[in-house]
Amino acid sequence: MQNQTNGVYAPAPLAKSNGAPRVRALRVLIVEDEFVVANDLQLMLEKAGYTVEGIADSAAEARALIAVQQPDMVLLDIYLKGDQTGIELAGELNLRSIPFVYISANSNESILDEAKITQPYGFIVKPFRQKDVLTTLEIAAYRHAHSLEMRIRQEQALQIALTDALSGDGPWEGRLLKVARLFQPHIPFDYLILGLEHDQALDAFRSGSFFRTGPDEYQTIWADSFLNMTGLTPQKFGQLRAQVPDEGAALYNGEDFEAACRRNPLKALIANTFRLQANLRLPLQTARHGTFYLSFFSRQPQAYRAEHLQLLERLRASLALTVDRLLAFEQIKRLGEQLSRENSYLQEEVKTTANFEEIIGTSTSLLEVFNQVSRVAPTDTSVLILGESGTGKELIARALHNLSPRRGKLLVKVNCAALPASLIESELFGHERGAFTGATERRIGKFELAHGGTIFLDEIGEMPLELQAKLLRVLQEKEIERLGGKGPIKTDVRIIAATNRNLEEAVAGGTFRLDLYYRLSVFPITLPALRQRTEDIPLLAHFFAQKFFKKLGKPFRGIDEEAMQEMVHYDWPGNIRELENVIEQAVVLADPEGALELSRPLVRKAGSPIPMAPDQPQVTPKTFYDIRQLQQETEREHITSVLRKTNGRIRGRNGAAELLNLKPTTLESRMQRLGISKANLMQ
Repeated sequence: MQNQTNGVYAPAPLAKSNGAPRVRALRVLIVEDEFVVANDLQLMLEKAGYTVEGIADSAAEARALIAVQQPDMVLLDIYLKGDQTGIELAGELNLRSIPFVYISANSNESILDEAKITQPYGFIVKPFRQKDVLTTLEIAAYRHAHSLEMRIRQEQALQIALTDALSGDGPWEGRLLKVARLFQPHIPFDYLILGLEHDQALDAFRSGSFFRTGPDEYQTIWADSFLNMTGLTPQKFGQLRAQVPDEGAALYNGEDFEAACRRNPLKALIANTFRLQANLRLPLQTARHGTFYLSFFSRQPQAYRAEHLQLLERLRASLALTVDRLLAFEQIKRLGEQLSRENSYLQEEVKTTANFEEIIGTSTSLLEVFNQVSRVAPTDTSVLILGESGTGKELIARALHNLSPRRGKLLVKVNCAALPASLIESELFGHERGAFTGATERRIGKFELAHGGTIFLDEIGEMPLELQAKLLRVLQEKEIERLGGKGPIKTDVRIIAATNRNLEEAVAGGTFRLDLYYRLSVFPITLPALRQRTEDIPLLAHFFAQKFFKKLGKPFRGIDEEAMQEMVHYDWPGNIRELENVIEQAVVLADPEGALELSRPLVRKAGSPIPMAPDQPQVTPKTFYDIRQLQQETEREHITSVLRKTNGRIRGRNGAAELLNLKPTTLESRMQRLGISKANLMQ
């Protein structure tokens, strides 16, 4: 008879026979190359109530019998017929969780040491007595039965502890260190690599390594520390990583480890750096985010056994599930934090910025600007907006963003002139806690906040030279690095910059990098000063007057004719911003019963003639350039061109919806709103 526990056969309960305990109906395989000894053992065991499943004189014959008979115990001689020894067969018995007892006359110390490594359940020296054999078998059976139970309990406890450690609070480094300490009693190591690789979205989950420096003391080694220890450059390290072969779960001891190092230059580098001679590894494939690695290294050449790999395989499912859950929760947390930051940012923007519909004017120079905006907005091309202060550079930046495919994401504004030089880097790229004095918590920079959207760098000409180099790297590599961070973070951001300075003169003067200038000015847009578009002044004046009269709850009765003439012939060095301020001041002091008059005189242009008083048009949506109409026209042209490429097909693979990255129902709704029908596509 036999009991079955978790798929592993265990001996039946102890019984009494002639006053002595024994294992009832235990099935034994005898592996012995001396027939006389094997026969004596068979008679002895059968007389004591054991079932002998057979006798094998070689490892090959024993292997065949084990596959068929599945014995509960094996009596194993060390030296057998054939090429293999009992010690080599013992490794396979361990894999099958079959207990074995050595029975040998060999007393060579090196052989005995080699035999001990296989962890037998007993050792009987020839010649032997019947009592010695039976007692050893009973003890072995008892130990095996209880070791299975103990192993199951230990593995369950380890599994729970590992899940708790990975799911706990605190930084990722501390959680990984807890995992390392939990593994040490079960899988001894001198160096351990663990963590997530090949992930860009969740930079918090990175791989790290731990070098054992004492009984329970470990040195944490991240990638940058490893580069410092080995003298490698990031480029060389990347080349070594690219040569790493795709390996599954495996163990390498001694010569096998040396061969593995010859195939894997990164493994060889690790081995040479820390003087390692054995490796046990298990990759865990996560659902979406890459591979979570466990790679144990030891300085002992025969450190790892098959049962170590079996333990990792038994833990594989629970570890993979835990890591996947952590990644999902971390992604949800990051998205929540991102939405919170975006919400806060947008609330502040609503309070402090104007709407892009306030781009008002019908002058030729302004219409040319609108034409440039409509052409470049749908692309990801970097735009440099040039013009004097107060000409509406931020409104043009908003129009570029709102007419682009990125309009569903944030437009993040950074005024480079308003920040101290010491804070610009942190503001743009963020920092980790403790990166510098006063960095009490982790901060997400503007580039991360703008991921998927647009960043508007106002007054770019005021950026310090040392930071210009880092900005250039962002433009070239599409990645940033937080202050105090442990690695680069990929970004997907469109750059719009603006300045009122002459950057070419700044380049000549050595205060602005030439390579950055060329990167930013791929598509320059120059905004005309207000004095260059005087025909737009009446429209702007009426717009601002209506806005402020409505805000103050006063009736608007038009603008005094003399005041309008004075505004038209004024230089406006502060451009639209100055005009807005003048109108606001006049509205505050205005007589409720009369037309708007200026509260202070304006100085006319030197030598300019007095023109005829212009008509005072009523401000309606048709009197200024409607940017929303421009947006609709651009969107209609873009959708129509894609539909023509797909011959009017909306759904399915390579359909218009897929090419536009829209749901088919959303695309059909937009087509209806924009007046696009399949019938007029070919017109």
